Amino acid sequence: MRDHEEDSSMTSDQSSSTTRRRLVKGGLAVGAGVPVAAVVATPAEAAAGDPVRAGLTNDAGTTGTLLTGGSSAAPTLTLTHADGRPPLILAPTADAAIPAELPTGSLAINESGDLVIGGRDATKRYVNTSRWANRTLAVAPTRILDTRAMGTYGGNVVAGAGNVLAGKLGAGKIIHVTVENVPPALAGKATAAYVNVTVAGTVSGGFLTAYSSSTARPGTSSLNWWGPNQVLSNLVEVQLGSHDGTPLSFGVYVNAATSVIVDVCGLILAEPGTY
Repeated sequence: MRDHEEDSSMTSDQSSSTTRRRLVKGGLAVGAGVPVAAVVATPAEAAAGDPVRAGLTNDAGTTGTLLTGGSSAAPTLTLTHADGRPPLILAPTADAAIPAELPTGSLAINESGDLVIGGRDATKRYVNTSRWANRTLAVAPTRILDTRAMGTYGGNVVAGAGNVLAGKLGAGKIIHVTVENVPPALAGKATAAYVNVTVAGTVSGGFLTAYSSSTARPGTSSLNWWGPNQVLSNLVEVQLGSHDGTPLSFGVYVNAATSVIVDVCGLILAEPGTY
């Protein structure tokens, strides 16, 4: 019997999913070509493309498989496993082979080990797995900018060095710096950084804004001061971007001339398993 198997006449929504295989139980689905070890209430076995066979690998290829119905007492799909064996195994699929639009509940895994799900409005979403989950990594405090010593820190400056005069970043000017010389940043593909931003030798009240080099400068401040001859600092979490092809970069803007010092004390890594 195949009480829970969809018949061969598929709706337009189901036919749009023929490029991937879906197994659904309370919102769970499995992407195309994914081996699954499973025990089902009914049917107990099926051909490729049909509901999965009990305890065996099922590869539906590009054929859509949809399980519906069931209840808590008699679920459509129940996953079980022996000790030391996972109940569900997802075979990696190249990102290019995963459709750009996935029905909500669809599930696949790419070659980087990231989980891919069908999100709102059939958009493709990524969920980092535990191996690749974002991780905050403290690093030894590393100075990447001091406008009073541009000769020492110029290697970290991506753009805006000419906006520094007499050791101060000019009023209304921006300087872009990169954290790529902080060792874990490149290996772990850092997405953000924790930086201690300091102003010194201020000439008047003002503010500083640190922001991703990939975005327009926001109308917010990261550090504020209220008069001349002040030394103030603040810990800032700043998203990293790219400036003219240089990755891992962020901009620093000041609306009043001041010396600026930037120390990196932490990184948020997208792929901590690589470092």
